[in-house]
Amino acid sequence: MKLISKKVASIAVALLMLFVVISCTKRTTKSESLASFDLSSSYNITAILDPENKTLEHTTEVKICNNGQGSTGELYFHLYGNLYKTENEGIEIATVTDEKGKSIPFVLKDDNQLVLLTLGDALGSGEETIILFTCKVIIPEMANIFGVARDGEIHLPFFYPQLAVYDKDGWNTKALAQVGDGRYTEMSDYMITISAPSEYEIVCNGVELSRVAQDSQTAYVFQAAQRRELFVAAFTDYNHFERIVGNTRILGYFHDTPGSLIDMGDMDSVMDAAAFSMEYYNRILMEYPYETLIVMRSAWTSHAVNMEYSGLFTIAAMGDENGEHATYHEMAHQWFYFLVGNNENAEPWLDEAFAEFASVLCLEAAGYTEVVADRWEFQKTVSYIYMDGEAINVSYDKASNYTNLFYNRGAYFLKELMDAIGKDEFLSILSEYCETYAYRFATTEAFLNLLRERTPVSIDGVIDKYIR
Repeated sequence: MKLISKKVASIAVALLMLFVVISCTKRTTKSESLASFDLSSSYNITAILDPENKTLEHTTEVKICNNGQGSTGELYFHLYGNLYKTENEGIEIATVTDEKGKSIPFVLKDDNQLVLLTLGDALGSGEETIILFTCKVIIPEMANIFGVARDGEIHLPFFYPQLAVYDKDGWNTKALAQVGDGRYTEMSDYMITISAPSEYEIVCNGVELSRVAQDSQTAYVFQAAQRRELFVAAFTDYNHFERIVGNTRILGYFHDTPGSLIDMGDMDSVMDAAAFSMEYYNRILMEYPYETLIVMRSAWTSHAVNMEYSGLFTIAAMGDENGEHATYHEMAHQWFYFLVGNNENAEPWLDEAFAEFASVLCLEAAGYTEVVADRWEFQKTVSYIYMDGEAINVSYDKASNYTNLFYNRGAYFLKELMDAIGKDEFLSILSEYCETYAYRFATTEAFLNLLRERTPVSIDGVIDKYIR
């Protein structure tokens, strides 16, 4: 791996000293026991991007604290990005060591999407450990959301090992789903120092702390505090846009590529829709807590997709209310999954249906009365088609079933609850739900219990129609 210059490294170290990370107070060795197990993590990444050779080499340092009562001698990490690997491309782990440089045995599982580490000493209650991964990402041609697009733009979500969640069901080690998302990640603090050729600009879903050019390279330092993931992109010709909403700067990174679904004339419309929806969700849900939010055009592939990340989303097309609806939906995900988390494998409706429901309300606030009426009617039709089918929180294999159940049927379930309770009261409870479960994980049971506690109106009839 190439080395970043001493000047850049010293800046990164100085900034890192200001970075608030989790600390633990004692370290002892205990026998393996996962009772009341509770882990938290922070990440410090140093990376070199080489677009010409289509590689990203990085060292990822993960600080893990055990805040619970149990202990473990094993740790699981996701390599979510390997969902998009090819035979000769993807994320490769060269070494795994502790903070003293001692090798830690590891095994790759589930088509290289999962890493199992075996610790020399069990990580006990109140203890901390530091794991260092050295990795090389051989960047594939983008077929979906990960890789190099046709025009050379690079998008790299999920490029690093990410600690799996341990909850009441044990380690959650499921890979990303081919249909839907399937993420399940704790809040963590991130710092990344990334170097690339100076003709490229780096985009990251954190706050840019510095960029230093030296010779033909530019090194960036980004901090992303209390996020569920890290995202990096790079391109040579971004156009920059900005909107201010409350305490948040919405930063747009777009470029005009022949054949793209978004042209230069649409970019202001995307930014306006992003600003409108953030202002609306700030009012009805809770104030967006982060300093920046990034909006990007979806990378140019055979089928560009809208996609949400923590503090960033991409949009594939604009130009009419359908484009605005997509922007409203992806913006809503910043509240539903990235603030109020959930297990997207077990209960995907908790983010997709909530985001879809919120986006239709946002369309209504924007004045699209007929579009909203048509949207509710369509969701009602879909909902009743599936009324005698499986329960709402059981996964399906086919994309059409997934979308109909977890976007449309789930959104109409929320509308029926709102109609039963009253719009103002329902939105007040929804705001309380966001405030209560922000930075945490919610469940269907938790949401429904809050509804029952906060309203005298019986909603059991509505619930029984949808959840069995």
